[in-house]
Amino acid sequence: MAKSKINFEIEQEILANAKAYVAQHGGSLNKLVSVFFSNLGKQERANAPLINPETRVLMDVSAGRISLMEGVRMLALQDAGFLLQKLREAALPLPQLSAMDASTQADAASAAFADCLLAPATSQKPQKRKPRAAVAK
Repeated sequence: MAKSKINFEIEQEILANAKAYVAQHGGSLNKLVSVFFSNLGKQERANAPLINPETRVLMDVSAGRISLMEGVRMLALQDAGFLLQKLREAALPLPQLSAMDASTQADAASAAFADCLLAPATSQKPQKRKPRAAVAK
């Protein structure tokens, strides 16, 4: 592995404590700092809950890191409707649509709504009834 040389400032008392630690336990300051740096974040990763792959995909879709269709493909679902249902079941927020996707969906919804409307009834004036002839008694 390639090595890099770094320079940084540290208080003299802290450096003295580090040198004393190394003298007592063996090794070097370089090794001590390298071990410290290599352990950064290991505790968080060790305590992180394991997330199953499906939930990871759902979280990525919800956060907008991957598209709906990519999520459908990764989870081998029939269509985006099934993915949206899974997001709802997992109580994850729906992804924000791009302006173009939102416009396309709005146009499709408007067209579907227009197809459902009944044609207006033609205005027919009621026919006047002819008065009944008086019947002779």
